[in-house]
Amino acid sequence: MGRGPDNPATMTNARSPQEQITRNRYVSRIQDFAPRHRTLVVLAAVLVAVAGVLFARMLLDVGRVRITSAHDLQAYFHEIGYTPRILRSGHPEVPRFVVSSVPEDWADELTVSEKKNLFFRALLPMVLMVNEDILDDRARLRAMRKELSEGRSLKARDSAWLRALAESYGFKDDFGEDAMAIATLLRRVDVIPPSLALAQSAVESAYATSRFAVEGNALFGQWRIGKGLVPQQQRKHLGDYRVADFDTPMASIRAYMRNLNTNPAYKNFRDMRASARASGDALPGAPLAAGLRSYSEKGEAYVGLLRRLIAFNQLAPCDSAKLLDTPARRIVTGAL
Repeated sequence: MGRGPDNPATMTNARSPQEQITRNRYVSRIQDFAPRHRTLVVLAAVLVAVAGVLFARMLLDVGRVRITSAHDLQAYFHEIGYTPRILRSGHPEVPRFVVSSVPEDWADELTVSEKKNLFFRALLPMVLMVNEDILDDRARLRAMRKELSEGRSLKARDSAWLRALAESYGFKDDFGEDAMAIATLLRRVDVIPPSLALAQSAVESAYATSRFAVEGNALFGQWRIGKGLVPQQQRKHLGDYRVADFDTPMASIRAYMRNLNTNPAYKNFRDMRASARASGDALPGAPLAAGLRSYSEKGEAYVGLLRRLIAFNQLAPCDSAKLLDTPARRIVTGAL
């Protein structure tokens, strides 16, 4: 080992005794403070983390409304001006919101009239929002059909989107990428009249008070083989059929509309709707209910029931309702 000025073995202590005492006291204080200092650092880090979580929670809550009872929901609707009278106006303007789930016994403290009106007001914005998405897809399809009819080819991303949409609406791999094929697809990609959706949901879910509505957000009584909620009186000879359950009411609405737009049983409904479109007429729910005889074993009686419900509850104006151009809020039900 070489010896030189940088080698510790050759260094000498040039401090005086008093300087050495002062230095030792300083080092001792640092060593004594270090554990406490580390504790303070950890505590500060914990406080920062908690503050971060609270801040993030605050940001998430900006578009969220906590509702713990039906009366809370009534009060909130009144606060934002979403009154029962709005649904009966000529062209209702409806706030955007989605409901997280169907609470158990949500209507126990309400009169029949209050229950119905609150149910319709809670459901209508979500029906309109799903219809809005369908209209967006419909507008894009029409633009593509125009391009193809003018002899232009679709861009790769448009072609991929078209094929994915066609598959989701029940068309197979042989779906043609031409104007005629898109015209056929447009007969399926179309809205469901809100008055009809509200009436069917009221019948199928008993105004969201049925077991299937509460346990599975099932608002339209849709069946599914081998998966879902088992009816108490399941008819085994028909197979392992169950009531389809959903994570949210919004998901139930999407599935219901996709069912009407794809199931062969409702082809007559789609044909009637397409005829109304071609003649420039509006899409009122009551007349189009005639295309849903196959939705229930009651057949024609079911159609009559829907029409009476639409008339009695004055739901026809909902077919011309518009969503307000505001951010959507999430109504979270239940306790904290």
